[in-house]
Amino acid sequence: MLRKICVSGIIILFALKTLYAFESGTLRGRVIDGFGKPLSSANIEAISDGSKSKTTSDPTGLFSVNYNPGHIKLTFHKEGYVPAYIPLSLDEKTDLSLDDIILWKIPPTGGLFAVGDNDYVEINKAEYYFESSSKERRFYVKGTPAVIKGQATKIIDFQIDNPLVTGKTLYRVDSKDSVGSIIFYPSQKYVLNREEDSYTKIADNVGLRKVNLPPGRYFYCTGEITIRSKTGFGFFFEISS
Repeated sequence: MLRKICVSGIIILFALKTLYAFESGTLRGRVIDGFGKPLSSANIEAISDGSKSKTTSDPTGLFSVNYNPGHIKLTFHKEGYVPAYIPLSLDEKTDLSLDDIILWKIPPTGGLFAVGDNDYVEINKAEYYFESSSKERRFYVKGTPAVIKGQATKIIDFQIDNPLVTGKTLYRVDSKDSVGSIIFYPSQKYVLNREEDSYTKIADNVGLRKVNLPPGRYFYCTGEITIRSKTGFGFFFEISS
């Protein structure tokens, strides 16, 4: 009788160890779109050390997905949106809450788009040209600006067919449509109305630009205006009060 009890105890202990070996941690969070709205039916996958777990976000954007400790590749996909990927390294099994995951909607065409309350506002394409004298070369923008409300501006930079050109420079446009000039004499001096922004790469062909701007007109130059510049292209917009 004693032998049977010991064997039963060993079997139970082995079963508990086996159950613990197959326990996993949990990652929780919420998927939203670029306008801050919950995104349902997004596909979430956690791959870690040979294991794979899948789930989808619910109507409120919430999700939970299991993982095994180690190096974790957490991916988010939804038709019509830019996929997101988050690398994690977790040594233990735990219940971990993540920050909101943003999936950006893909517009029908490439270009620059201001992020509105519920949709994108396409920023109009424009071009710049120059007028020179013996002392300076002044640059002007030609085109009609897209009107954007709000000073804390988010701009999505999409390129659908080609690699993204990250080198874009923001200039303020004055009342005479000028972005400034380069003075040749007595010494070469750049007098350009340049503004600073912050840039974050979202994907190989998608970037996010954030900038605080007072009301006025602005030009995102493709590239940068230099002493060799004469004509070029960019995107023209106006911040309304």
